Amino acid sequence: MTAQQSADLQPMALVRVSDGQGGFRHEFRPIPAEKPKARKKPRTPDPIHANPDASAQQLKQIIERVERLDDEELGIKADRRDVLAEAKAVGFDVKTVRAIIALRKMNPEMRREAEDILETYKSALGID
Repeated sequence: MTAQQSADLQPMALVRVSDGQGGFRHEFRPIPAEKPKARKKPRTPDPIHANPDASAQQLKQIIERVERLDDEELGIKADRRDVLAEAKAVGFDVKTVRAIIALRKMNPEMRREAEDILETYKSALGID
């Protein structure tokens, strides 16, 4: 075998191929060449290393804003809980009040569709 012949040889693999009649046959097929690996994207510069003082201050402000929003969220949840407790103390059914709130959030078309489906299911089960 000459040098040219060995350079022309490709690596081969034995593969199982359908013979078109419900069976299989074995063939040697060339192994495809590997694709070159893609280059990694360059990393975005770390803002803290680029300008440590300004970045640290900006990070601190962002964290403080998120903490304030979390505190406000807890306050709103507590207020909501108090209003529902007041509704219960007056004699309203809190579960029904929540259902009404959910219905009011829906757009009218979706609400009518949900009510129609509920009526269909109730009639199918003989509830009424």
